[in-house]
Amino acid sequence: MLNKLALFVSIVVLSLFYYYVYVLNVDYEKENFIREIDNGLLFTKNLFEEEQRYAITISTLISQDAEFLKAYGEDDRKKTFDIVNRKIKDLSYLDGAKIEVQVHDKNANTYLRSWDFEVKDIPLSSFREGLVLVSKTKKRVVSVEVGKRLNIKAISPILQENELRGSIEVIIGFEHLQNKLLAQGYTMLILLDKKYLDIATELKDNPIIKDKFVLVNEVDDEQAISYLLNCDLSVLGSYGYFQNKNASFGYFGLNNLHNERIGYCVLALKSQNSSPLKKHYLEHKIEQDIQGVIIR
Repeated sequence: MLNKLALFVSIVVLSLFYYYVYVLNVDYEKENFIREIDNGLLFTKNLFEEEQRYAITISTLISQDAEFLKAYGEDDRKKTFDIVNRKIKDLSYLDGAKIEVQVHDKNANTYLRSWDFEVKDIPLSSFREGLVLVSKTKKRVVSVEVGKRLNIKAISPILQENELRGSIEVIIGFEHLQNKLLAQGYTMLILLDKKYLDIATELKDNPIIKDKFVLVNEVDDEQAISYLLNCDLSVLGSYGYFQNKNASFGYFGLNNLHNERIGYCVLALKSQNSSPLKKHYLEHKIEQDIQGVIIR
Protein backbone atom coordinates (compact mmCIF):
# COMPACT_ATOMS: atom_id res chain seq x y z
CA MET A 1 0.00 0.00 0.00
CA LEU A 2 2.81 2.37 0.91
CA ASN A 3 4.60 1.50 -2.34
CA LYS A 4 1.47 2.32 -4.35
CA LEU A 5 1.06 5.62 -2.49
CA ALA A 6 4.71 6.51 -3.05
CA LEU A 7 4.35 5.66 -6.76
CA PHE A 8 1.22 7.81 -7.00
CA VAL A 9 2.91 10.75 -5.27
CA SER A 10 5.95 10.37 -7.53
CA ILE A 11 3.76 10.42 -10.63
CA VAL A 12 1.92 13.51 -9.42
CA VAL A 13 5.16 15.29 -8.57
CA LEU A 14 6.73 14.41 -11.93
CA SER A 15 3.57 15.49 -13.75
CA LEU A 16 3.54 18.83 -11.96
CA PHE A 17 7.24 19.24 -12.65
CA TYR A 18 6.86 18.57 -16.39
CA TYR A 19 3.79 20.79 -16.54
CA TYR A 20 5.76 23.57 -14.84
CA VAL A 21 8.63 23.10 -17.32
CA TYR A 22 6.14 23.14 -20.22
CA VAL A 23 4.52 26.36 -18.97
CA LEU A 24 7.91 28.00 -18.53
CA ASN A 25 8.92 26.93 -22.04
CA VAL A 26 5.70 28.26 -23.59
CA ASP A 27 6.02 31.55 -21.69
CA TYR A 28 9.66 31.81 -22.78
CA GLU A 29 8.68 31.28 -26.43
CA LYS A 30 5.96 33.91 -26.11
CA GLU A 31 8.36 36.37 -24.51
CA ASN A 32 10.82 35.76 -27.33
CA PHE A 33 8.10 36.44 -29.89
CA ILE A 34 7.00 39.62 -28.15
CA ARG A 35 10.62 40.76 -27.82
CA GLU A 36 11.25 40.06 -31.50
CA ILE A 37 8.09 41.91 -32.53
CA ASP A 38 8.94 44.87 -30.28
CA ASN A 39 12.42 45.04 -31.76
CA GLY A 40 10.96 44.87 -35.26
CA LEU A 41 8.49 47.67 -34.55
CA LEU A 42 11.16 49.93 -33.07
CA PHE A 43 13.43 49.18 -36.03
CA THR A 44 10.61 49.96 -38.45
CA LYS A 45 9.70 53.20 -36.69
CA ASN A 46 13.34 54.28 -36.92
CA LEU A 47 13.38 53.42 -40.63
CA PHE A 48 10.26 55.53 -41.19
CA GLU A 49 11.85 58.48 -39.43
CA GLU A 50 15.08 58.06 -41.42
CA GLU A 51 13.12 58.07 -44.68
CA GLN A 52 11.26 61.19 -43.58
CA ARG A 53 14.53 62.95 -42.75
CA TYR A 54 15.98 61.87 -46.08
CA ALA A 55 12.93 63.12 -47.99
CA ILE A 56 12.88 66.53 -46.30
CA THR A 57 16.64 66.90 -46.83
CA ILE A 58 16.27 66.33 -50.59
CA SER A 59 13.23 68.61 -50.74
CA THR A 60 15.13 71.40 -48.97
CA LEU A 61 18.24 71.04 -51.12
CA ILE A 62 16.29 71.33 -54.38
CA SER A 63 14.11 74.21 -53.14
CA GLN A 64 17.24 76.24 -52.37
CA ASP A 65 19.31 75.21 -55.39
CA ALA A 66 20.40 78.26 -57.43
CA GLU A 67 20.23 76.48 -60.79
CA PHE A 68 16.73 75.21 -60.09
CA LEU A 69 15.52 78.59 -58.81
CA LYS A 70 16.79 80.35 -61.93
CA ALA A 71 15.02 77.98 -64.33
CA TYR A 72 11.84 77.97 -62.25
CA GLY A 73 11.88 81.76 -61.94
CA GLU A 74 12.16 82.06 -65.72
CA ASP A 75 9.18 79.70 -66.11
CA ASP A 76 11.24 77.31 -68.24
CA ARG A 77 9.44 74.03 -67.57
CA LYS A 78 11.68 71.87 -69.76
CA LYS A 79 14.86 73.19 -68.19
CA THR A 80 13.35 72.88 -64.72
CA PHE A 81 12.28 69.31 -65.51
CA ASP A 82 15.80 68.37 -66.65
CA ILE A 83 17.41 69.98 -63.60
CA VAL A 84 15.05 68.23 -61.18
CA ASN A 85 15.72 64.82 -62.71
CA ARG A 86 19.47 65.42 -62.67
CA LYS A 87 19.27 66.44 -59.01
CA ILE A 88 17.31 63.27 -58.23
CA LYS A 89 20.00 61.16 -59.89
CA ASP A 90 22.82 63.01 -58.11
CA LEU A 91 21.18 62.85 -54.67
CA SER A 92 19.68 59.36 -54.73
CA TYR A 93 22.94 57.86 -53.46
CA LEU A 94 22.27 59.36 -50.00
CA ASP A 95 19.74 56.69 -49.11
CA GLY A 96 19.12 54.48 -52.10
CA ALA A 97 15.34 54.86 -52.03
CA LYS A 98 13.48 55.62 -55.23
CA ILE A 99 12.30 59.21 -55.13
CA GLU A 100 9.95 61.27 -57.25
CA VAL A 101 9.59 65.03 -57.25
CA GLN A 102 6.60 67.23 -57.90
CA VAL A 103 6.91 71.00 -58.27
CA HIS A 104 3.88 73.16 -57.42
CA ASP A 105 3.21 76.77 -58.29
CA LYS A 106 2.26 79.38 -55.69
CA ASN A 107 -1.43 78.51 -56.12
CA ALA A 108 -0.83 74.86 -55.15
CA ASN A 109 -1.29 73.61 -58.70
CA THR A 110 1.00 71.06 -60.34
CA TYR A 111 3.83 72.80 -62.20
CA LEU A 112 5.65 69.62 -63.21
CA ARG A 113 6.26 66.03 -62.19
CA SER A 114 9.65 64.35 -62.49
CA TRP A 115 8.03 61.21 -63.89
CA ASP A 116 5.64 62.86 -66.37
CA PHE A 117 6.52 66.14 -68.07
CA GLU A 118 3.12 66.46 -69.76
CA VAL A 119 1.13 66.80 -66.54
CA LYS A 120 0.58 70.36 -65.31
CA ASP A 121 -1.98 72.80 -63.88
CA ILE A 122 -3.78 70.23 -61.70
CA PRO A 123 -5.36 71.87 -58.61
CA LEU A 124 -4.24 70.04 -55.47
CA SER A 125 -5.36 72.17 -52.54
CA SER A 126 -8.74 70.42 -52.15
CA PHE A 127 -7.19 67.13 -50.95
CA ARG A 128 -3.51 67.74 -50.16
CA GLU A 129 -3.35 68.94 -46.56
CA GLY A 130 0.46 69.06 -46.43
CA LEU A 131 0.64 71.30 -49.45
CA VAL A 132 -2.00 73.65 -48.03
CA LEU A 133 -0.11 73.83 -44.73
CA VAL A 134 3.16 74.74 -46.47
CA SER A 135 1.37 77.45 -48.44
CA LYS A 136 -0.05 78.94 -45.24
CA THR A 137 2.98 78.68 -42.98
CA LYS A 138 5.92 78.81 -45.44
CA LYS A 139 7.39 76.01 -43.33
CA ARG A 140 8.62 72.57 -44.36
CA VAL A 141 6.35 69.59 -43.76
CA VAL A 142 6.99 65.84 -43.92
CA SER A 143 4.37 63.17 -43.36
CA VAL A 144 2.83 59.91 -44.50
CA GLU A 145 0.10 61.53 -46.54
CA VAL A 146 -2.84 60.39 -48.60
CA GLY A 147 -2.85 61.63 -52.18
CA LYS A 148 -3.67 59.54 -55.21
CA ARG A 149 -1.35 57.10 -53.45
CA LEU A 150 -0.20 56.73 -49.84
CA ASN A 151 3.48 57.48 -49.35
CA ILE A 152 6.00 59.68 -47.57
CA LYS A 153 5.74 63.27 -48.77
CA ALA A 154 8.20 66.01 -47.83
CA ILE A 155 7.30 69.52 -48.99
CA SER A 156 9.51 72.61 -48.84
CA PRO A 157 8.45 76.12 -49.86
CA ILE A 158 10.15 77.91 -52.73
CA LEU A 159 10.86 81.34 -51.26
CA GLN A 160 12.25 84.45 -52.91
CA GLU A 161 12.60 87.50 -50.66
CA ASN A 162 10.39 85.61 -48.18
CA GLU A 163 7.57 85.47 -50.72
CA LEU A 164 6.07 82.09 -51.56
CA ARG A 165 6.72 81.25 -55.22
CA GLY A 166 5.74 77.60 -55.08
CA SER A 167 6.89 74.41 -53.41
CA ILE A 168 8.96 71.26 -53.93
CA GLU A 169 7.57 67.87 -52.96
CA VAL A 170 9.73 64.77 -52.61
CA ILE A 171 7.78 61.50 -52.69
CA ILE A 172 9.08 58.16 -51.40
CA GLY A 173 7.14 54.89 -51.54
CA PHE A 174 7.45 51.99 -49.12
CA GLU A 175 9.42 49.57 -51.30
CA HIS A 176 12.79 50.57 -49.83
CA LEU A 177 11.54 50.07 -46.27
CA GLN A 178 9.87 46.82 -47.24
CA ASN A 179 13.09 45.38 -48.66
CA LYS A 180 15.11 46.40 -45.58
CA LEU A 181 12.59 44.69 -43.31
CA LEU A 182 12.40 41.60 -45.51
CA ALA A 183 16.15 41.21 -45.07
CA GLN A 184 15.51 41.09 -41.30
CA GLY A 185 12.79 38.45 -41.64
CA TYR A 186 9.74 40.72 -41.43
CA THR A 187 6.92 41.07 -43.92
CA MET A 188 5.58 44.64 -43.89
CA LEU A 189 1.98 45.42 -44.78
CA ILE A 190 0.82 49.04 -45.06
CA LEU A 191 -2.92 49.32 -44.43
CA LEU A 192 -4.95 52.41 -45.30
CA ASP A 193 -8.46 52.96 -44.00
CA LYS A 194 -10.61 52.33 -47.07
CA LYS A 195 -12.64 55.49 -46.45
CA TYR A 196 -9.72 57.35 -48.07
CA LEU A 197 -10.15 55.54 -51.39
CA ASP A 198 -12.11 58.49 -52.75
CA ILE A 199 -8.78 60.36 -52.59
CA ALA A 200 -6.32 57.48 -53.10
CA THR A 201 -7.78 56.56 -56.48
CA GLU A 202 -4.66 54.70 -57.64
CA LEU A 203 -5.28 52.16 -54.86
CA LYS A 204 -8.88 51.33 -55.78
CA ASP A 205 -7.92 47.96 -57.30
CA ASN A 206 -5.70 46.92 -54.37
CA PRO A 207 -6.77 44.09 -52.02
CA ILE A 208 -9.28 44.96 -49.28
CA ILE A 209 -8.54 43.52 -45.83
CA LYS A 210 -11.51 42.69 -43.57
CA ASP A 211 -13.70 45.19 -45.44
CA LYS A 212 -11.93 47.96 -43.52
CA PHE A 213 -8.44 48.51 -44.95
CA VAL A 214 -6.85 48.61 -48.37
CA LEU A 215 -3.42 46.99 -48.72
CA VAL A 216 -1.17 49.75 -50.03
CA ASN A 217 2.08 47.96 -50.85
CA GLU A 218 2.65 44.91 -53.03
CA VAL A 219 3.28 41.90 -50.79
CA ASP A 220 4.59 38.63 -52.24
CA ASP A 221 3.96 36.76 -48.99
CA GLU A 222 0.46 35.45 -49.70
CA GLN A 223 0.48 33.49 -46.44
CA ALA A 224 0.92 36.67 -44.42
CA ILE A 225 -2.10 38.22 -46.15
CA SER A 226 -4.12 35.04 -45.61
CA TYR A 227 -3.20 34.96 -41.90
CA LEU A 228 -4.11 38.63 -41.53
CA LEU A 229 -7.53 37.96 -43.03
CA ASN A 230 -8.20 35.57 -40.15
CA CYS A 231 -7.41 38.11 -37.44
CA ASP A 232 -9.72 40.52 -35.66
CA LEU A 233 -8.48 43.97 -36.64
CA SER A 234 -11.19 45.80 -34.71
CA VAL A 235 -9.10 45.66 -31.50
CA LEU A 236 -6.12 47.57 -32.87
CA GLY A 237 -4.95 50.50 -30.78
CA SER A 238 -2.01 52.75 -31.56
CA TYR A 239 0.75 50.17 -31.03
CA GLY A 240 0.97 46.51 -30.13
CA TYR A 241 0.69 42.95 -31.32
CA PHE A 242 -1.82 40.22 -32.10
CA GLN A 243 -1.56 36.59 -33.10
CA ASN A 244 -3.36 33.57 -34.46
CA LYS A 245 -2.08 30.00 -34.48
CA ASN A 246 -0.09 30.56 -37.68
CA ALA A 247 1.44 34.01 -37.41
CA SER A 248 2.28 36.85 -35.07
CA PHE A 249 1.81 40.48 -36.00
CA GLY A 250 3.08 43.78 -34.61
CA TYR A 251 1.68 47.14 -35.60
CA PHE A 252 1.71 50.89 -35.07
CA GLY A 253 -0.64 53.57 -36.31
CA LEU A 254 -0.06 55.99 -39.16
CA ASN A 255 -1.49 59.46 -38.54
CA ASN A 256 -1.94 62.48 -40.77
CA LEU A 257 -0.94 66.06 -40.04
CA HIS A 258 -4.13 66.57 -38.00
CA ASN A 259 -3.12 63.57 -35.84
CA GLU A 260 -6.00 61.53 -37.30
CA ARG A 261 -5.46 57.81 -37.76
CA ILE A 262 -5.34 56.93 -41.46
CA GLY A 263 -4.02 53.38 -41.25
CA TYR A 264 -1.38 51.04 -39.89
CA CYS A 265 2.04 49.63 -40.51
CA VAL A 266 1.84 45.90 -39.76
CA LEU A 267 4.76 43.45 -39.43
CA ALA A 268 4.16 39.73 -39.89
CA LEU A 269 6.18 36.89 -38.32
CA LYS A 270 5.45 33.21 -38.77
CA SER A 271 4.62 31.65 -35.39
CA GLN A 272 6.68 28.78 -34.03
CA ASN A 273 3.95 27.55 -31.71
CA SER A 274 0.19 27.27 -31.84
CA SER A 275 -0.48 28.66 -28.37
CA PRO A 276 -2.13 32.09 -28.71
CA LEU A 277 -0.91 35.14 -26.83
CA LYS A 278 -3.12 36.17 -23.93
CA LYS A 279 -2.92 39.84 -24.85
CA HIS A 280 -3.97 40.97 -28.28
CA TYR A 281 -2.66 44.49 -28.05
CA LEU A 282 -0.73 46.82 -25.78
CA GLU A 283 -0.24 50.54 -25.52
CA HIS A 284 3.31 51.21 -24.43
CA LYS A 285 6.90 51.29 -25.71
CA ILE A 286 6.07 53.77 -28.50
CA GLU A 287 4.23 56.81 -27.22
CA GLN A 288 2.96 58.14 -30.55
CA ASP A 289 2.12 56.94 -34.01
CA ILE A 290 4.06 57.87 -37.12
CA GLN A 291 2.66 61.25 -38.05
CA GLY A 292 3.42 64.46 -39.87
CA VAL A 293 6.07 66.87 -38.69
CA ILE A 294 6.20 70.61 -39.30
CA ILE A 295 9.81 71.76 -39.45
CA ARG A 296 10.43 75.34 -38.43
